[in-house]
Amino acid sequence: MNGETEIIVSGRAYKVKGPSVRYKEIVEIWNKLHEAEEKHIIGTPGIDYEDDLKGQDGVLLPGKTVDVKDGTSFSVDPEHVS
Repeated sequence: MNGETEIIVSGRAYKVKGPSVRYKEIVEIWNKLHEAEEKHIIGTPGIDYEDDLKGQDGVLLPGKTVDVKDGTSFSVDPEHVS
């Protein structure tokens, strides 16, 4: 096992190291996955997640982390930026 977890960010698979991800990391991943489309989040988007390590759904807030497992899905709403 290489210590990576495959999560889903706005419908796209992405491997992260470790058992948890930070809010800022999800924003960075979203930006990286959308570079080819020349989309970039500036600000604080809304981020929801489904099926975390505990099997729960929730909202990932700035400055917070969530424990993840393979298949944990994050929905980033770049239009809902504060």
